[in-house]
Amino acid sequence: MGKWELTMEPVQEWGEEHEDGAVFGITLRREPVLQSAEPTEAFVQYRTCKVRRLKAATLDRLVSHLQDPCCQEQDYGRILLSTYHTFTSSNKLIEVLFQRDNFASSLDSTSYSDSSLWTLLQMWLDEYSDDFRDPPMHSSLRLMCLHLSGHPFLFPLAKHYEALLKKFQTEDIVADCPVDYIEEPALNKEAKDVESDNLADFMDFSITDVAEQLTRMDTDLFMMVVPFQCLGCVWSQRDKNENLSPTVWATITQFNAVTNWVITSLLHPSSSASSSTTTERAKVIEKWVWVAQGCRELKNFSSLKAILSALQSNPIYRLRKTWSAVSREAVSVFENLSKTFADENCVLTSREIFVDSSVGGTVPYLGTYLTVLNMLDTALPDTVEGGLINFEKRRREFEILRQIRQLQASCSQYVLPRHPQIAVWLQSQKRLSDQESFELSRQLETPHDTSPSSSGWSHQTLTKKLSSLLSGNEGSRKNADQISVSSSGSSSSEIEESPSLSSCVQNTSEVFPSSSSPDSSTMSSSPSSSQQDLNLNPSSSSSSSPASANPHLVSCHKRSISMTTLPFYNRQVDDSCIIRVSVEFCDNGNMYKSILLTSQDKTAQVIQRALQKHNLDDVSELDFTLVQVLAQGRELHIPEKANVFYAMSTSANYDFVLRQCPKGQRKQLIRSASLSSGRATK
Repeated sequence: MGKWELTMEPVQEWGEEHEDGAVFGITLRREPVLQSAEPTEAFVQYRTCKVRRLKAATLDRLVSHLQDPCCQEQDYGRILLSTYHTFTSSNKLIEVLFQRDNFASSLDSTSYSDSSLWTLLQMWLDEYSDDFRDPPMHSSLRLMCLHLSGHPFLFPLAKHYEALLKKFQTEDIVADCPVDYIEEPALNKEAKDVESDNLADFMDFSITDVAEQLTRMDTDLFMMVVPFQCLGCVWSQRDKNENLSPTVWATITQFNAVTNWVITSLLHPSSSASSSTTTERAKVIEKWVWVAQGCRELKNFSSLKAILSALQSNPIYRLRKTWSAVSREAVSVFENLSKTFADENCVLTSREIFVDSSVGGTVPYLGTYLTVLNMLDTALPDTVEGGLINFEKRRREFEILRQIRQLQASCSQYVLPRHPQIAVWLQSQKRLSDQESFELSRQLETPHDTSPSSSGWSHQTLTKKLSSLLSGNEGSRKNADQISVSSSGSSSSEIEESPSLSSCVQNTSEVFPSSSSPDSSTMSSSPSSSQQDLNLNPSSSSSSSPASANPHLVSCHKRSISMTTLPFYNRQVDDSCIIRVSVEFCDNGNMYKSILLTSQDKTAQVIQRALQKHNLDDVSELDFTLVQVLAQGRELHIPEKANVFYAMSTSANYDFVLRQCPKGQRKQLIRSASLSSGRATK
């Protein structure tokens, strides 16, 4: 046996096989062979098995692959049911399932209940029944019942689907009942059990009780999240349609509420005193640090992230005197808790924390997963050559969705008591806008010194922000819904001490933001500080920037389905990279958008693509210049006809700003463009 054979990998990617309407990836798997008594086989150490994996196909081939005896992928049906919404509808999938020529023959066997089709239909009912919820008619569920009733072998399944239809219809009737007859949500019930006159002060509550109440609230919302709504192609459309991801928005609202509670308790105490003292504020910070520690012990990473976000927000971290009065023990705990998210490079770290937990429930920081799914959606095309559905992309997305489902299942292990008084206190807190928070902070401590004293804290540590982004237009969205969870990690940002909103910063990490309040307008920031590479591999780690991004697919050239290298943020790999672009005057909710930049993209193309990402289709790219934000307030202006990939500075963060041209410059650009094309300009 040659030396090369001893060092061969047990699994090797061999290539691809193309068939009519399908592309298969071929993997050679080396499997050991049991010793045989036959002399001719005594020296056989292993056999090589050929494994085919469907990578791209038409819808018909995706369905027919279910019944392919060569289909060796155990989770193929789950991958299909988890992601089919991205390329077809429930009605269409049902029609294709029941219209296949070999469908009837697959049911004639006595072992029909073991067939792949039966397994898929049962799985669809048990694990993905929300797909059929479409009030008031529930058309896809009715269509399924109609098809099932036409096949005697499927009568048992038909009865279960009909029962589901009746359940949905009953729930619709209850939903249409007058408000007086509907049972109140648990939190409202708890709140009404306590008279408003008997509101307690935050400092009177037990640290454990507060952590338990926050975890209870976060758990209820997280278990209601529909994993499909986290997919990048769905979540990235939230600016255009807020109803696409209601269960995700609910978790964001809760996250923003927690940050507001922390900030309000420090800047606007409920006590009758006109203002709090430095010592009193320091005690409040210490208590929130211990509450965050309690959330960490309960494995509630959502509220943990929200509390850290609030304590690192601009109105709070600038309180130099207050922070100097915080005990060393609390400071140490705070710094250690911040390391939980590894400088917001928490896609890998936090996921390992979540999944490796075998005891008790876990509430994750959902922004971590939204970030990875958004980046996957940006980096991988929906279709490949020939218009085939990129099923390899769906397979990668499924791995992330499966982890979300596993974490949701773990939440059933929580057994937490209710704390009505804390619920009342939380609901009674005033919602502060970003401007109000900033002004209150300035009143408490003048802006002559905005950086905390050097008690072992670096400026970067203190300015780390959450990355979930401010989103949602102010006019249509209520307070806490303003921050979106579409980016990853937090980074530091230099904050100028100025009363204007434009000088404040709202950062968030792959999760939610460090915002002062939900009903304020989006605050702009200038990206800065060290940000690490965000590997798009599902098991990779992510970094953050002043604001979170919602990456979308923007590549103009075809990409091979067998691609294994994905673009990085802050690193150029294989002639591509991820950059983050904000618009200087933009107030559409998100601070910046992530764009896939290739070595072929010119300045005008990048500007146009960024405007489209910010939903500014009616604005001309001629009105803007592209600027890269460098460290220490410096900027790099990208020339009009430059190749951005080569013109940009690779030693700085890949953060860009679209800046409006000065008056008169646009005409010059138009004239230049007109002359170059041989047309006169009036």
